[in-house]
Amino acid sequence: MLKRICSFTFGLFIMSLGVAFSIISTLGTTPISSISYSLALITNINIGITTFIFNASLIFIQMIILRLRFKKKRLLQFINCVLFGYFTDLALYLVSFIPFENTIPFYILFMLMSIFLTALGIFIYMPADIAPLPGEGCVESIAIVTNWRFSTIKIAFDATMVIISLVMCGFWYTNVFGAVNIGTIISAFMVGFTLRQIAELYNKLTGKKVKVA
Repeated sequence: MLKRICSFTFGLFIMSLGVAFSIISTLGTTPISSISYSLALITNINIGITTFIFNASLIFIQMIILRLRFKKKRLLQFINCVLFGYFTDLALYLVSFIPFENTIPFYILFMLMSIFLTALGIFIYMPADIAPLPGEGCVESIAIVTNWRFSTIKIAFDATMVIISLVMCGFWYTNVFGAVNIGTIISAFMVGFTLRQIAELYNKLTGKKVKVA
């Protein structure tokens, strides 16, 4: 159990590094973090706090969707909210020490780092099977109620997050593309692909299969 907890926590931290690199790249943050970042831009509130607020709200949405089918184990997602919010702050602080130039090669490099670290974080934390991030928990809840495919709902959910972020920044921030940009779209497609490549490489090197989706 201790090993699972350590893997889970470390995986969340690696994912937060992915979010930090996406923010520093200025090419747009990951879809699931877009609303949290939009809130931070609009309100000037610390992104760790907005990340917690947004993810906590997704847990309450799960309660509404599932009603009597909401299991107590899902409340563990509140721990995710605290950890991921804190780790996002910490990751932004750590990444700020890495030299960065406002040039296209650096934008692309940091975006690619974001994609890789996000996928790696998912690869590490998901097999621990302790509790999903609230975003994934919300998608899972919709799938339970509707019997629709998880992957289909995930695409629609991410697209909804991006649209809401664009609307928020369009109305209340100086730039409609403050949180969402081309990097967001690329991440939406490439994180899943990168995750599969990491899982396949791990399988070849160790002979072990890791369930990541």
